[in-house]
Amino acid sequence: MTLSSLLKQIVTGFVAVILTVVPREYFKARLAVRLGDQTPQKVSRTSLNPFVHLDPIGTVAFIFLNFGWSRPVPIRPWNLKKGKKHFLLVSSIGPATGMVCFLFYGILARSLNDFEIAFEIFSKAARFSLTYALFSLFPIPPLDGSRILGALLPEGYTEWYMKYEVYGVLFMLALLFLWIMPLIMNPFIHFIEKLTVFLTG
Repeated sequence: MTLSSLLKQIVTGFVAVILTVVPREYFKARLAVRLGDQTPQKVSRTSLNPFVHLDPIGTVAFIFLNFGWSRPVPIRPWNLKKGKKHFLLVSSIGPATGMVCFLFYGILARSLNDFEIAFEIFSKAARFSLTYALFSLFPIPPLDGSRILGALLPEGYTEWYMKYEVYGVLFMLALLFLWIMPLIMNPFIHFIEKLTVFLTG
């Protein structure tokens, strides 16, 4: 790989990560505040500033491994108006937003097929959005899948389960550095690549 192609991969990948991460985290934070939990607003997560949402290691993973993650929006389910019901809704908005972004960016990339850089950015954003939507459903804290699981646990167990989010982050990093997570994600990435190529034409 030449230096220019590496720089192109980094720049287009970074912009694509911003397009992937910001909508899902912004809408998740806004929805949580609207449903009664002011925690995201207190820690400035109801912002469109990408740097409050990006996770450094997750961003690098997106650019070079085609999957990654963002900083989790802190949610306190006991502050939500309807407790676990609203917690399930907030936890599901991330993957749902990712699916919508996949379609939107994919169609946009198709329309910009003659513009190489723009096409590459939006096709990557489409691919990253779908990858993150599926990856975030894994029941590993603090991914959305673990929060969906927490919302479905019997009464009284959700708060106890949420306390272990920090250990989930360490576990996920261990899986990444031991190269276990890339091996698990590889079949998903190939499948998503084919879907993205089909959508973007």
